[in-house]
Amino acid sequence: MGIRSLSMKDKTLIGIILVLAALYPLITNSYMKFVLMTGIVNALLVVGLHFIFGLTGQLHMAMAAFWGVGSYAFALAVTRLSWPYWLGVFAAIVAVGLLGLLLGFPTLRLKGFYLAITTIGFGEIVRLILLNWAPVTGGVFGVAGLPRPTIGPLQFGKNQPFYYLLLAILALLTLAARMIEHSKYGAAFRAVHDDELAAEAVGLDPTRLKILAFVLCGVYAGIGGAMYASLMQYISPEVYTLERSQMLAMMLVIGGMGSLPGAIMGSVLLTFLPEVLRFLQQWYLAVYGAIVIVIIVYRPTGLWGIWVRATEWIATLLKRRGDTRGAA
Repeated sequence: MGIRSLSMKDKTLIGIILVLAALYPLITNSYMKFVLMTGIVNALLVVGLHFIFGLTGQLHMAMAAFWGVGSYAFALAVTRLSWPYWLGVFAAIVAVGLLGLLLGFPTLRLKGFYLAITTIGFGEIVRLILLNWAPVTGGVFGVAGLPRPTIGPLQFGKNQPFYYLLLAILALLTLAARMIEHSKYGAAFRAVHDDELAAEAVGLDPTRLKILAFVLCGVYAGIGGAMYASLMQYISPEVYTLERSQMLAMMLVIGGMGSLPGAIMGSVLLTFLPEVLRFLQQWYLAVYGAIVIVIIVYRPTGLWGIWVRATEWIATLLKRRGDTRGAA
């Protein structure tokens, strides 16, 4: 299959990964390189959120709880149990996948804001457990001494090789998400998003599909949590708050609901934007909020919608120039 036969979304995803691969060596500030790595981890989480929020349209506000359980499952597996690195990552995937399954059964008969309120409460319960179950989680002191990965002779202890490993994982998980979108499950998720009653009328089970979306979201959150713990090499409970859940949801909305390229765009942009605006000192949060409001109000399709409009405008302009030269 040639590049020309790919859809615009697929071409954009390939372009985003290539740009991110080229961006790291171009950044000279070591702190901004670390911010970029954090943006890649956020993208892993937001791609997972895309299943339950973007495709099925459920207001899941406990993403930070999923992320935290993944981080702690990995951290405890590799420190307390002395498991190998990748077995610790697998433990994080299983732990958060099961959490998604357990949360899904009692809550996904709820809809809209009722589901959002329930998941907010669940997220707060998880945060308090991480904070107060000190014999297991370390309480306020967290868990330190977390390793970076190795694959055979390849070492990823330094930031640059670890960044490219994160980017490779993001590319593979985005490819998997894109394949799911194109499968019968992606069509079923969208049917549930559009009209649950109509979906039931054609033989779909909305509750089962939403639980599946929750589990997929949990799998991605488990990987993202493990990668975050490995990136920071230390975790503590104050990171996994409702504000972080809100920020991850905002990344998806700003990027463009239901769009994988938008999910990655929104993650990287909203990770970088606060740092870029810090020169404004006490005004940076106001400017940051104003930018977000303008995008939501005037471009509700998000960054993906802006990108589509821009590429269409450029294509039209080039076509007109070509027609003009041909006529001459």
